[in-house]
Amino acid sequence: MIGISLSFAAGIAVGSVLPQQRILVWFACAATAAVSVALSRWRRSFLSGLLISIALLGALRYQASPVITGSLYKQADNLHELTGTIVSYPEDRSDHTTFVLAPDHIGARVFVTLFWKGEDQPLLLYGDRVRITGSGKAPENFDDFDYRGYLARQGIFATMIVNSPREVEKVGVTGSIIMRLGDEIRQRLLSRVDEFLPHEEAGLAHGLLLGEKGMMSAQIEDAFRRAGLMHLLAVSGLHLGIFLAALWFLLRIFGLRPRITYPLVGIAVLLILWIVGPRVSLLRAALLFAFLALGSVLADCGLILRRWVSSYAGLAAAGLVVLALRPAALWDVGFQLSFAATGAILFLFDPMFRVQQRITNLAKQTPLPTRIVSYPLLLVTVSAAAQAGTAPFLAYHFHAFYPFGVIASLMAIPLATLALWGGGIFLLLSWTPLALVAARTLQFVLHCLIAGVKGISSLPGSMLAVPKWMGIWIGGIVCYLLLLAIYVRGSSSWTLYSTSIAPSASDVSLVLPDDNGCVRE
Repeated sequence: MIGISLSFAAGIAVGSVLPQQRILVWFACAATAAVSVALSRWRRSFLSGLLISIALLGALRYQASPVITGSLYKQADNLHELTGTIVSYPEDRSDHTTFVLAPDHIGARVFVTLFWKGEDQPLLLYGDRVRITGSGKAPENFDDFDYRGYLARQGIFATMIVNSPREVEKVGVTGSIIMRLGDEIRQRLLSRVDEFLPHEEAGLAHGLLLGEKGMMSAQIEDAFRRAGLMHLLAVSGLHLGIFLAALWFLLRIFGLRPRITYPLVGIAVLLILWIVGPRVSLLRAALLFAFLALGSVLADCGLILRRWVSSYAGLAAAGLVVLALRPAALWDVGFQLSFAATGAILFLFDPMFRVQQRITNLAKQTPLPTRIVSYPLLLVTVSAAAQAGTAPFLAYHFHAFYPFGVIASLMAIPLATLALWGGGIFLLLSWTPLALVAARTLQFVLHCLIAGVKGISSLPGSMLAVPKWMGIWIGGIVCYLLLLAIYVRGSSSWTLYSTSIAPSASDVSLVLPDDNGCVRE
């Protein structure tokens, strides 16, 4: 599965630079597959042909994706009035709302910014059909960011500014009723947060609980960025893992077997995706959980061996599904950071290295309770692995390196965990008399998190500006350390195995015949 996913990704990369010749790529793929089948008796030749065929499929999938032409970009500058359907969850900010519109009779989408400062904020939902009047234009690139390419990978060819809610007219409702209901629930939950929490804490709660950074103050967002903690403000695998860990613990208290617990947790994952929205980072984590859960359930039912369930294969399968659905996601920074961090954590906690066992043994040697010592050590280890995996991409794309990233995570992740659990409890109790108590507790945790992040971001050198090539250099160092760890572990395993089968001096006995021909020791 890992080879298949990497081959498919390599094919997408090659397909992005090849000329548009889908017929030739299709024939090459079919010919390679036929040759590999003919050589099936030679295993290596068969596997090589199979991986090449999958790479060609990746190239074909990329070239089959819709392409935004130059004529569409020219048309973008003439957009003034559009009628279409809202196909994203609208995101509110301090004085405007943003959403993605699918116009009628145009095969691409428009990113709309609706300003409403000083007027009543409009209530827009997924699936609303609207007629808008504004000023459209083709996206412009920034100095260090290909904004046009970023939007094009989402099928967006234009941006439009609408200066007043009076320029928006609702003309009906269409699309998925289920997605519309999920958006409605999300907006109601956000309104409850705004009702009970002060503005500063409410803005942070929007980001932590539902991935909405729009209501957060620029000062707090800059503090999170300088501390290297922006991943906490986007709902991702970390948030899903924290939530699922708590839910798994509660279900296992009642003695439920994995074959029952996994489906229940899977339903919770679907609910989160439904309410928060199908973000790439969240979708990756959900797919990883789905593949691992399926394997664990099959193993619990005795249909497969438990050792067949592989975290690496689950991550690779999740990546394959995401790229098959949206091949352009390979170039998205969020996709790269998400898979790099998860892959680094899975690698470090591979049973081959026995990291978790070493942490537990180290914690037992201290006079404090084992859990009190092991949890911070585990947190530091996970954070260090995630930082190592993402550092090359952060340096390459954002020209930044965060020396205090591990320390910042050691402080921020426990508080973020408490905020997520407290936020979930608050949302469940927000329509009960206990809502005020839950809100005060959540406000205190969020205040501590904000103060801690501001303190770390104010340290000299919390964010170092580095050139773009530094990302490649850091990536080379990380790959070297990974290979070194595998080599050292492999050598130590061979040494340990060799000494374990060698007898000690006290166990050696020499068998010799005596003068009468009898055998004696």
